[in-house]
Amino acid sequence: MAWTLIRGGTVVDGTGSPPFQADVCIRDGVIDAVGPDLSAPEGAQVMDAAGKLITPGFINMHSHSDCSAAMYPNMESTLGQGITTEFAGHCGLGVAPVQHSWLYMFPEKKAFTKVMPEPPGGINPYNAYLVPTQRLREPFAQTYGQELDWTTYGQFLEHLRRVGLGANLAVVAGQAQIRLQAMGTDYHRDATETEIAAMGDALSEAMDGGALGLSLGLDYEPGLFAGREELLRLMKLVAARGGIVTAHTRSRSHPYYGHAQSFLDGLREFLGLGRESGVRIHVSHIQNGYNVTPAHDGLIRAAVAKTLEELDRARQAGVNVTWDVIPKYAYGPFHYPMAASLFQPYVERCGGCAAFSRALTLPDFRRQVVEEIRTGRHPSQGVFTRFDPQADPAWDTRYRFTRVQRAGCVGKTIREAAQGADSLELLLDVLTEDPYAAMISLGRRPEHTPDRDAFVARTEATIGLDTWTLDYDAALSEGDLPLECGSPATYEGMTVFLETERDKGAAIEETIRKLTGNAARTLGLTDRGFVSQGLAADLLVLDWEHFSARENLADPRHGPQGLDYVLVTGQIAVDHGVHTHVRSGTVLGPEHRKGEN
Repeated sequence: MAWTLIRGGTVVDGTGSPPFQADVCIRDGVIDAVGPDLSAPEGAQVMDAAGKLITPGFINMHSHSDCSAAMYPNMESTLGQGITTEFAGHCGLGVAPVQHSWLYMFPEKKAFTKVMPEPPGGINPYNAYLVPTQRLREPFAQTYGQELDWTTYGQFLEHLRRVGLGANLAVVAGQAQIRLQAMGTDYHRDATETEIAAMGDALSEAMDGGALGLSLGLDYEPGLFAGREELLRLMKLVAARGGIVTAHTRSRSHPYYGHAQSFLDGLREFLGLGRESGVRIHVSHIQNGYNVTPAHDGLIRAAVAKTLEELDRARQAGVNVTWDVIPKYAYGPFHYPMAASLFQPYVERCGGCAAFSRALTLPDFRRQVVEEIRTGRHPSQGVFTRFDPQADPAWDTRYRFTRVQRAGCVGKTIREAAQGADSLELLLDVLTEDPYAAMISLGRRPEHTPDRDAFVARTEATIGLDTWTLDYDAALSEGDLPLECGSPATYEGMTVFLETERDKGAAIEETIRKLTGNAARTLGLTDRGFVSQGLAADLLVLDWEHFSARENLADPRHGPQGLDYVLVTGQIAVDHGVHTHVRSGTVLGPEHRKGEN
């Protein structure tokens, strides 16, 4: 029998109740007692938490870690910021089932591009990129040292259980992969009765294997082509099995629809499907449903309240609906921190950042680059690595320098750094001097989002980061090409959230509740999410006085200061920043989720 005593801490238990002084005793991975002056059983491991906070481990309510956990089962970026459970599989995406085709999920880029190269400058995440699954198995194993040895969803989850996980995963099966396997590449249409039946069989298999339900991604291919009958049938199947359906609702127009489409339209569609199917539904990364022009903070906050009234009306009609919000500094997993990324095709042509910098000293090469970009002929097809001064004269206000050798540039936008000179020429001058200069896209890192702040402030809020799980040495790029790694939120999102809420003066018990107890209740998890007797010992010890996220926008791949311990099922996963790779996490199946909220 294994005992651990965390002694002398201040417990913030996840319920929203005021903090209190107590010890926490753990037996065989379960909290045995919470109270003052507990005795340490003989042979117990004792942790000194005097002056520290003891909290539940954080629950990331919008994660794509199912897409990368097989490649990075130690889950360092997850555990390093205090996340002990990832709710994953959202937006219809996922890496199973894959009987026929593999839909590109992006963290597997190093293996995928050995089968099919990316378009010049990178991908558009709204498009679908497919390869035969069989073609990917060998490069996957060679690249990551892990076997891609699954076909069905159940086999995928069994693979994760077998290799072990650093943190817990609660997963929903993605409708995109399910639809793709049933329809093949001919998915730009309504599904037939036979195809819907095949999707239902695949969904049942996934839930038999441990998935908690289904996720929809109705802005992405192939999910955006799904019709009402298909969605309703699948949602009724999940309802019959007591599961949950999450949705990245429709929010953007597409020629297939034949009409304009907004987030509010998509939200109402999802709420209607929830009412008719009877299933529990969860709105992923909720947004303000109204366009406020010109922007006004007070009106935007009022629009958020009106958006939430849509959910209240649905609840009154019997819909069981919840939601999560992504804070303003967490905008998805994609991160291209180097200024050279904006010239990706040229850098690739030269053979790397240093070679591109040298080539810029050749007047004819530089003239070619400038002329192509000025005339709207930037060769990049990637949405994150292309800019067009002709169509978007304000492009140079959307990037801020975060690391650069040239004096006086850090913290300034490209336009501000140019000081009235030509912004494109200034940027090329910087890269000639410093091939590894770094910037942040303000589109990916907005500095003012009153709508998201208003959602975060709600008592019922749960917090998601929209990221993968990676290790600290992970990168999607290779060699001397511009660094492509997980976003700052991948490594620092929860800790920046903590720091931001502290700076705003929010009560620590309210902040912790949004990261733990609210999330556990939303998921219906009955065995974790609180510091309470009988629950799983997923716990943190925080040195709150010295806590700092240590955010680094140029290279975010590190943990915070002041997160002393991360325990998963009672075992130490992180000890003062050192990862033990104990892999004491698990797949949280239906047995961990009983009853309704």
